[in-house]
Amino acid sequence: MRQSITARRARDWMDVERQRDVEWHPDQVRIATDPLVRPMNDRREVLRRCLARIAAAGHPPRVCLYALSVGGQEPRHSLKAAAAYAVRQSWQVGVGQSYTDHQGPTDPVTRPGWCLVRQQIRAGYADGVVVVTHSVISPHVDEYRREVDWFGQHCGFVGLAIPEIQAARK
Repeated sequence: MRQSITARRARDWMDVERQRDVEWHPDQVRIATDPLVRPMNDRREVLRRCLARIAAAGHPPRVCLYALSVGGQEPRHSLKAAAAYAVRQSWQVGVGQSYTDHQGPTDPVTRPGWCLVRQQIRAGYADGVVVVTHSVISPHVDEYRREVDWFGQHCGFVGLAIPEIQAARK
């Protein structure tokens, strides 16, 4: 039997209190939090830690670019937007470090281009990946969060040209 390496967040006292409040006072109007807030905060924390480690090593962050192609078209605009974001952040994009996949399966680990990005991170050839929006990685919050966790465990980061919450509001 294989064990999952995904970190599971235990329910804290606020989650328990919130659930009790819902059960005891069902007539109250409640505003649900955006499900992307927690993955966004986790991604930003991983990014902050990685950039601090890289700065201490004395080299600029090296990144891969990743985009999805739609209808067989080369995602030039997405790759250019990701590259422009990387340049604004003073991150170094290596020659041949752009990866694409055809839009299709939502689980990123089933895509060959995304697996190549992961190999670059694991091998130490890149420090992170830049995409335009989180939905390029996966439109499903749980799959996206799993990838953010994977990058954090492998000393890598995810850079987004358009942050999670801003992208969700468009």
